[in-house]
Amino acid sequence: MKNLNVDRTIGGQLTKRGQGAINAAILVAILFGLILLYILAIPPSDRDKILNENTRTTVSSSSSRTNVTLLKEKVGTLEDRNLDQVEHDIPSFTLFRTSGADVLKKSPAFQVRNGIFDFQSREVRFVVDDLELTNNVLLSFSILKAQGTLHISLNGNPIFDGDLGAGQQTPIALSKSDVLKENVLVFSVSGVGWQFWTTNQYQIDTLMITGEVTDTSKESSNTVFFATEKEIDNIDKSTLRFNPDCNPANVGTLDIKLNKRSLFNGVPDCGSLNKVEFNPGLIDVGENTLDFTTSKGSYLMDQIQVKTTLKDQIFPVFYFEVNESKFSDIKNLTLESFVQLEFVDDNEDKILDLNINGHLTNVNQRKPQYSRKITSWIEDGNNYIEIRPKTRVNIVELRVVLSKED
Repeated sequence: MKNLNVDRTIGGQLTKRGQGAINAAILVAILFGLILLYILAIPPSDRDKILNENTRTTVSSSSSRTNVTLLKEKVGTLEDRNLDQVEHDIPSFTLFRTSGADVLKKSPAFQVRNGIFDFQSREVRFVVDDLELTNNVLLSFSILKAQGTLHISLNGNPIFDGDLGAGQQTPIALSKSDVLKENVLVFSVSGVGWQFWTTNQYQIDTLMITGEVTDTSKESSNTVFFATEKEIDNIDKSTLRFNPDCNPANVGTLDIKLNKRSLFNGVPDCGSLNKVEFNPGLIDVGENTLDFTTSKGSYLMDQIQVKTTLKDQIFPVFYFEVNESKFSDIKNLTLESFVQLEFVDDNEDKILDLNINGHLTNVNQRKPQYSRKITSWIEDGNNYIEIRPKTRVNIVELRVVLSKED
């Protein structure tokens, strides 16, 4: 009976152990299921990130190469100006402001009379188009028959009162203050007085009103040139050049403006190349207008040029430091050094020079990745890399790395 009890007890213990293993397996399955449900439940982007990080960790742990980054810089777009000055040539042209006699009015023959039962006066109207540009207005006429005193008024103001004889008369100057845009001349003759049986009269022929009119239609000229943003950003000095063919005795002042701002006002050296240096800030990006105006005489403007001198181009330089320990490893070839460039993948030519501690190397490719070993060019302490573009290049990143094989 005792033995049976012992066997039963041992069997009972075996049954409990089996049951515990089954419970543990169930727990593991439940945990695995919960983890799986969690991974499936999170957003796909987060799930990919977790899985990729795990993958990278695994690859990194199995890699036999160790990299140390000495320099990592975002560079951007670079280009070579490939010039140190810009010349804007302006076509030749002529300016002139001339004055000459112009006929303002012609009138057919007429007569004025004054008797007891016979009175006749005459109005002559004339117009002056531009009072400012009209000077020395003269009234001229001839007389075929004269008796009595001739009266002439201009716009209500007497300008002549006297006895004249037959023939061509001396021109009468009309005061500039009396002349208006629209004018009226009135001719009349004096009365006969006690000689009532007579009639005073004047018979006037070939009446003409003339004036000295200034022609301003060619006194000014304007021309346009264009400046790029790259030019404007790099201007160091700007100069206007022109050679005027003129007679100093017959010309007035020459006025030159750039974008309505004065560059020159005076009488230039005729027959010589004139140079006027001016503020580069007066030049705008895009369209620029040069205005030339003369106050008198004639100018033939030739060899006109706006010249801009550009600042020296400064190429970007990047610095990095190599400490004594790393330099010792480089010198012993325990570490290898590489310069790396990452370009925008635009399928364009990527041409540039790299100046690494005074050592030049050329890059000429279309691929977006570039790498070159520079172990022998590395120096203890401070180091630099200068980038000199030959074409327009878009550089995402510049790196200098140390690499060691484990």
